[in-house]
Amino acid sequence: MRVLVTRPMPAAERTAAELRKRGHQPVLLPLMRAEHRLNGLRQGPSPQTAALAVTSAEAIRALAGLSEDDRSRYLHLPLFAVGEATATAARDLGFIKVETGGGDGEALARRLLAAVSGDTAHPILYLAGTPRSPEFEQNLENASRGIEIVECYRMVPERWKTDHIEEVLTPRPDCILLYSSETARQFVALIESLPTSPGAMKNIRFLCLSHKIASALPKDFRAHAVWPMEPREDLLLDLL
Repeated sequence: MRVLVTRPMPAAERTAAELRKRGHQPVLLPLMRAEHRLNGLRQGPSPQTAALAVTSAEAIRALAGLSEDDRSRYLHLPLFAVGEATATAARDLGFIKVETGGGDGEALARRLLAAVSGDTAHPILYLAGTPRSPEFEQNLENASRGIEIVECYRMVPERWKTDHIEEVLTPRPDCILLYSSETARQFVALIESLPTSPGAMKNIRFLCLSHKIASALPKDFRAHAVWPMEPREDLLLDLL
C-alpha cells in the first residue's frame, strides 16, 4: 500500500521505517517543521518546580540542544510524557523518573494530577510548543494546579514547490497519515492550492491518530477518515 506520511522529520523517517517493515510503501511529505527556542530553557526550572510535562517528543529534542550543564538542571525532576515514544526519548536523554500518560493532553493531565500533589507554590513546568491544543493546560487550571509554561519550539509550515507536491502525489497514495490537527489543516490548504482539483483526493482514506484530528478535516474528507481507539501509532498503523 502506498502511504503518505505528513508528520515532521525526524519522526517521519521512523514512521516510514515501520511502514516498510509492515510491507507498505511510504511516501514522505512533511508538512511542518520545528524551530527550537532555547533561551527560555536556558533559565532552567525553578527550585519549587514539582515536575515536568511534555506533550511532544519535540520538547525533548529541544532540551537536547542545550549544553550538558544546562540540560542537567532538568534531569532530576520527574517527567510526565504524553505517550510512550515521548517517554522513550526522555529516558534516552537521561531522565530517570519518567511517567507515561494516555496519549493525549487530557489523559496526561489526569495522570499528573493523580500522581503529583502540590499547589500553585510548586508548579508543573510545561515544556510546550506552539501552536498546540489547549486541553492539557485547561485541565490543570480547572483543578487549580499551578503551571508554568516555557514555549521551547514552534511548528511552522514547510514550503514545498507545487511540482514536488504533485510528484509525491503521483501515483495517488492509497491513504494519508495525519498525526495532528494542525497538520490536517495544512494538508487541506495544500490540496486546495494545487492547480489540479481537490477532487483528486476523493475517496482516499485518511488515517488520523485521533477523532479530534479527523474533526479538523472538511466534511468530504472526514467521511473517509478512521482512527484507533487510543492515540497510539502502532494501533493507527494496524488500520492499514
